[in-house]
Amino acid sequence: TKNNVKLKAQDEEKTIMLREIHHRVKNNLQVVSSLIRLQSFETEDAGAKKMFEATVNRVVAMALIHEKMYQKDNLSKINLADYLSTLANDILSSTGNSKKVEFNIESELEIIGNRTVVPLALIFNELISNSLEHGFANMTEGQINVKINIQCKNEFTIKYVDNGFWIENEKKSGFIRYHQ
Repeated sequence: TKNNVKLKAQDEEKTIMLREIHHRVKNNLQVVSSLIRLQSFETEDAGAKKMFEATVNRVVAMALIHEKMYQKDNLSKINLADYLSTLANDILSSTGNSKKVEFNIESELEIIGNRTVVPLALIFNELISNSLEHGFANMTEGQINVKINIQCKNEFTIKYVDNGFWIENEKKSGFIRYHQ
């Protein structure tokens, strides 16, 4: 009984420490994104400002992961639909976007582990940012639909569709390039 009480106390202490670490990492990432934003005010170049904004959005996507982790009872699992919806809203608000964009997610995968959520967050950050910047460039409103299906135990597929008007990008390089 004494050993069980001691183990439970140690487990609770580790959980509290992990929450605190995630909270501090989130705060540090917010400081980094604020510094990048401040640096972006030093240039008048529109292209450079866009690169700064894209970098801020990537950092914010990672900070959101840590925020979701320290808010949950189970630190190793994140509700995917909730995370992606929050990420989409954060990207929409951070870009100063005046377009009305509806974001719909349908997911068979409810919970995702923290090893998978980081690359997934960066991918979705790019997809949503690209939809806003390129697909909805000449539109006042748009729609993004995401469908996630479980294929087997450790595999899932993602279908990302927006109703934007896409033109062929002449730029041959970039972080991620998608065409519908």
